[in-house]
Amino acid sequence: MPKATLPLPAPIQTPTPHANHRCVEIAPNRDARAATEAIRRLAEEQHGVVARRQLLEVGLSEELIRGRVISGFLIPVHEGVFAVGHRLIGQAGRWMAAVLATGPRSVLSHASAAELWAIRRSHGQPEVTRRSGGTTRAGVRLHQTKVLEAVEIVLEAGIPVTSMERTLLDMSARLDERQLERAVVAADRTGRLRWPELDRLLTRTPRRRGAGRLRRVAMRISPNAVEARSPLEVDFLALCRDAGLPEPQVNVLAAGYLVDFLWPAQRVVVETDGYSFHADRLAFERDHERTVTLVAAGYDVHRATYFMLKRNPTPFLALVRRSLNTPSASLFRAISPQR
Repeated sequence: MPKATLPLPAPIQTPTPHANHRCVEIAPNRDARAATEAIRRLAEEQHGVVARRQLLEVGLSEELIRGRVISGFLIPVHEGVFAVGHRLIGQAGRWMAAVLATGPRSVLSHASAAELWAIRRSHGQPEVTRRSGGTTRAGVRLHQTKVLEAVEIVLEAGIPVTSMERTLLDMSARLDERQLERAVVAADRTGRLRWPELDRLLTRTPRRRGAGRLRRVAMRISPNAVEARSPLEVDFLALCRDAGLPEPQVNVLAAGYLVDFLWPAQRVVVETDGYSFHADRLAFERDHERTVTLVAAGYDVHRATYFMLKRNPTPFLALVRRSLNTPSASLFRAISPQR
């Protein structure tokens, strides 16, 4: 009598992966080696982290996932989110884990987005935004919004993140005008800031906290600020503007040296000395050597430190104003005929 044959199981329907995160499809019953390879490929696209829902979507079973957690191959980072193979996932991995942990429509935002866009350093927990609803997670600062348009979401370095323009708008509520000016200049320096999109956002949200401040800052920023290489240089340009001084050239050559600020007609040079660039003995010697060379070439040179400009910039600005209005002895030496 022939043996009875069992009916074949119905094929399993794999759900469509979320649009923000690519998934590698595998059949649910592949062997352990194939499953491991699929997990690794997914993790490689997401800075070393994966979500349980993604693993289920591509066909892995809860039993297999539990087994990989017990074996240490999947290491919990947040509830339902794992690092693959090791804990050293880096900053990008922590950001991606926070996005995955708070739901399929979450995006990196605020200070975390500002650092991803190279606008401003961030501290503290990863920050994530999603439309109203969603899941809160320990270790993640979750913001909820009623409006988050598609044009305000970008995939940058494989991480869903608010656009540069939306990030500036989000940060405008917590930064003062000087900090915000530095952030806008840093964004513009990347060459990826879309000024029409920033204007559209500000027009759409005129009463949002910080929007008026951001509009004022954006309207008055000098094109020369993009040439500034440090926040201190951006601040000095703003101080000149507020004090009514003529706008200098930024990071240009004078007597063979790249100087921070130059008023060429008056032959006045200002160097802003941040501690990180001028802290060692070699820098000290080099700064004095270039000052002597510039003065000998007929330039009036003034040096300002971070604390001089931060605590009380008025005396230094008055000195610069006097130099601009009164030709110095070094200028007369530069234009006098040699005997």
